[in-house]
Amino acid sequence: GSELDAPGGIFSWNIPEKDAQAAPAEMIVASMSEDMRIDPAVISRPERVKFPTAGGDTSYGYYYAPANASFRAPANTKPPLLVKAHGGPTACARSSLSAGIQFWTSRGFAVLDVDYRGSTGYGRAYRDKLKGQWGVVDIEDVCAGATYLVKKGLADP
Repeated sequence: GSELDAPGGIFSWNIPEKDAQAAPAEMIVASMSEDMRIDPAVISRPERVKFPTAGGDTSYGYYYAPANASFRAPANTKPPLLVKAHGGPTACARSSLSAGIQFWTSRGFAVLDVDYRGSTGYGRAYRDKLKGQWGVVDIEDVCAGATYLVKKGLADP
């Protein structure tokens, strides 16, 4: 499991006998995650966004604002935007802690992780919008997401 602001781990718990009270799960930190300590002051928490796409559809994603308590961008500027599209064709963006995303947001970049049409987690009709359109609707949605954030004043044009 993984949280928004903590590395993933492995959880262990004992299943009690019938009618017995279960003890809380105990987290066993995986060795790779154990060394991944991130200062909470530089963790960007994802904000769920939805935006219009071609043909009157809607697409979704996670927006990560720049986060670094020891850095201030010049006045009246917007952050540069990196747009991330998950692999697939059918998969989904996740809101769990990502060292790759945090690397960029801690350095003044905003990140949009897009759940383009065809992603899982939004029902069959949404997932099926990618059929026969791979490389078309996903790219349209990535561009639509960036355009949406620019119009909202959250990214540099």
